[in-house]
Amino acid sequence: MKAFLSAFLVLLACSFSTLAAPAQPERQPLIMVMGEDSFPFQFLDDEGQPAGLLVDFWREWGRITGQPLVFVARHWQDSLDQLAKGKADIHIGMAQTPQREALFDFIAPVSEVNTYLYLHQELTARKQLNQLLPFQIGIVSGSSHEPELKAQVPGLQFRYFPSREDLLGAALAGELAVFAGMDGYLRDQQQQEQLMTLFPVANRLLIKQTKIHPAINKQKPQLKKLIEDGIAAMDPDFIRINERRWLGFQRHQAGLAIAMQVGVEPFVDIGLDGQPHGLYVDMWRLWSQKTGIGINFIPGDMNRSLEDVRRGVADAHIGYPESDEMRTGLERAAHLYTVKSRLFMYQKELGSEQQLAGQRIGVVPTAPYLAELKQRLPNTSLRFYDSMAAMVEGARKGDIAGFVAAAAWTQHSLLQSKRWSEFYQYPDMEFNTEIYVLTRKEDPGLTQRIARGFQSLGWQEKSAVEHKWMLNSQDHVFGVEKQQLPLSSDDRDMLAKLPELRMGYLADWPPMEFQDEKGQFAGINSDIAKRFEAQLGIKIKPVMFKEWHSLFDALRRGEVDLAGSVAKMPEREGSLLYSDPYWPSPWALVSPVQQVSVFNLDQLAGQRLAVVEGYQLVARLTAEQPGIRLVLVPDTRAGLDAVQAGKADVFIDKVVTLASALRSSEYSQLKMSLLADLAEQKSHVGVALGFEPLVPLLNASLATLDKATQQRIHDRWVPLTIDTGAARYQRWLQIFLVAGAVLLLITVAVVIVNRRLNREVEARQKAEARIAHLASHDNLTKLPNRSLLDDRLNQALLQHGREQQRFALMFLDLDGFKDVNDSFGHAEGDKLLVKVAQILSETIRKSDTVARFGGDEFVILLNRITDLDSVCEVAENLVARLAKPIALGNRQVQISVSLGLALYPEDGDNAISLMQKADKLMYHAKRSGGNGYRVG
Repeated sequence: MKAFLSAFLVLLACSFSTLAAPAQPERQPLIMVMGEDSFPFQFLDDEGQPAGLLVDFWREWGRITGQPLVFVARHWQDSLDQLAKGKADIHIGMAQTPQREALFDFIAPVSEVNTYLYLHQELTARKQLNQLLPFQIGIVSGSSHEPELKAQVPGLQFRYFPSREDLLGAALAGELAVFAGMDGYLRDQQQQEQLMTLFPVANRLLIKQTKIHPAINKQKPQLKKLIEDGIAAMDPDFIRINERRWLGFQRHQAGLAIAMQVGVEPFVDIGLDGQPHGLYVDMWRLWSQKTGIGINFIPGDMNRSLEDVRRGVADAHIGYPESDEMRTGLERAAHLYTVKSRLFMYQKELGSEQQLAGQRIGVVPTAPYLAELKQRLPNTSLRFYDSMAAMVEGARKGDIAGFVAAAAWTQHSLLQSKRWSEFYQYPDMEFNTEIYVLTRKEDPGLTQRIARGFQSLGWQEKSAVEHKWMLNSQDHVFGVEKQQLPLSSDDRDMLAKLPELRMGYLADWPPMEFQDEKGQFAGINSDIAKRFEAQLGIKIKPVMFKEWHSLFDALRRGEVDLAGSVAKMPEREGSLLYSDPYWPSPWALVSPVQQVSVFNLDQLAGQRLAVVEGYQLVARLTAEQPGIRLVLVPDTRAGLDAVQAGKADVFIDKVVTLASALRSSEYSQLKMSLLADLAEQKSHVGVALGFEPLVPLLNASLATLDKATQQRIHDRWVPLTIDTGAARYQRWLQIFLVAGAVLLLITVAVVIVNRRLNREVEARQKAEARIAHLASHDNLTKLPNRSLLDDRLNQALLQHGREQQRFALMFLDLDGFKDVNDSFGHAEGDKLLVKVAQILSETIRKSDTVARFGGDEFVILLNRITDLDSVCEVAENLVARLAKPIALGNRQVQISVSLGLALYPEDGDNAISLMQKADKLMYHAKRSGGNGYRVG
């Protein structure tokens, strides 16, 4: 009882003691001020809540320290003012500058970011900051960019914006040619793609690698210690995971590691130089150029490459045929490509699929189309193989009648193994396999960044990569010209509901657009319209206008729906829509031949400048060049006539239009000079308001307009001819003959004039032909030069690729040529080069090409070779002939040749790789003593 009473008294005392103790005060929250639109570091999300890498960093810091936090988002300059006025305790992250050091104390950096100047696509030639002095640079008020840039290049001009959103909006509206910003991407995917098109990553100039520091007001030692102690206690793994979540990679990481399988050429493999190559590799390199993020490839087999991603050894898989039936457990970050697989029969063509009944067909067990193949061939047995070589061998042994595999992979393998002629492709059986970039599910930031990077790749860019690697056009996905584009069901429904679209064009503006002798829409823009019709399945009705301003007004009023060759101007925003740029559209000036050439608008002060009424250039000239007196004319011909008649000093128009018009002999006293101020202009398709969903599809069609297609369209409408004027004189001649003898003397005079004119034109044509020949041939040897060689090599690649034939490329270097030059002089050396050129030309067929590459180096292109032996025979003949003494006047000289021989497609499937291979083999021959050749 006594013990119980003692315990009760102790408990009662403790209770009174507890009640008497003062309560612990709650910790006051710290006010954390932040920028509101610096994605992905600090911004407000779609629900208006604070988000970003730095916000999550500080939330973790608050959890560890037990310190409550309240985030307050402001425009950037306002966020700095909030801290300076004591209305906030901590700024979650900013760059440290001398000006800010006078106001704040800084904590050690918690992250970093590269800052850049982003240059418009028309400023590609400007690689130094001092070249930007003429331009206003857009920056966010209060950002660290201004003091940093001023320190590097005094005199730079700036235009200030309250927020990043306002800055980027001005850039997209065409108000800025240069702006400063952080590395990274935007939340708005459409805005991101537009910015990457107008301001390519390849154009940007690095300002500085900027460290991001938390900042507090001065004389706050306790707060500073609290911050530093909390940061020191944070788990490094959290920082790593947080960076990967928001940036897609760690900032201290040297780019992304990409796992790749080997042995699947032309998609992905290791080349002869030991470097990764193939279509997938080039697609990733294009992604790297677009995003500015470096990449490194980790080769391995299929299983190992997937395991590298799962274990975190690699960040992403280069491209894998994942399907619902064949799941890897990884995340599909982006669709990379569509591979087409077909049936290849051994030694016989297949008439119909019924002929396969009771036979065996080979296939790899991981093929995603297995179920579809079994359904297609229910009476055919399938045998599984683990490689292409095994399937080929199975077919040759008679174990299978043929096999189904990726068509491009099969073609490449059969060509390499010299088995191409043994197999026949059955075109009516085709299976599509979708290839995806794969990432780990726990890396959503990386997945998003990869996806946005691939979404930003243009159709034309992807088509160029595909054209390089895919020999058979039937395997192409992007390089389709005449067929319809791959469209979603929503896109097809939208296009089907469109009425017949009206496209305005000018009656007399060749070669861009004009009405031909049959009254039809003609010119470059007519071909663009036909591509729209073919690729989108729409109908376009041409509507002719005589004057540009009438056409443009009709477009703005919606009386026509489309117009080609429209310049994109800020003042036109809101009145019409624009496609992406599709045609180079530089401007030039026309002046009398005796007048000094002008290349800049500033040189025209005080002069009369003729310009077509309605051109967007009129407003710009009026605003920026008040010293120029404008003479408005209705069309190009009127402008040329004004200069010729002395009513204007110069006339300005598009180069392509002037080049066509000046071919006429009636303007022989006029000349053209390129205008440097406007040399990088480009044309857009103007679209009337109300057709917003159509614009992305027009862009998809225009993206297939590669350089080769542009050249073909240009050559179709801009032939290299001279208007002789003979036809006009002939018509007059007929009239004079009908008039009779009274006009006989006049007729004779006209005939004489006509003959003289024809002689003059013939001389001009010969001179023009000679100039064209000189431009493409070596002046000494008269052989094709490097320019013409490049053209013929590219043509050989296209033609032999389509026909699946082989050609050879030889690189020759003369042994002992330097001794001849040193002993007998350069004149004798030149004679020797001419003799060698004759020998080479005599040794090859007329269908082949021999070119002088430079110095004592020559290149020979042998088309449509049958086998390696025939090529070696040509090489041996060349070595033997050049080893014989060569007569130079009264003396004999002795030389030899070192020759490297590369074969298409075995040694390369593009011009650069073939030239490099042949050059390397030539040096092997030279190091071995010369007077011989080497084959890869």
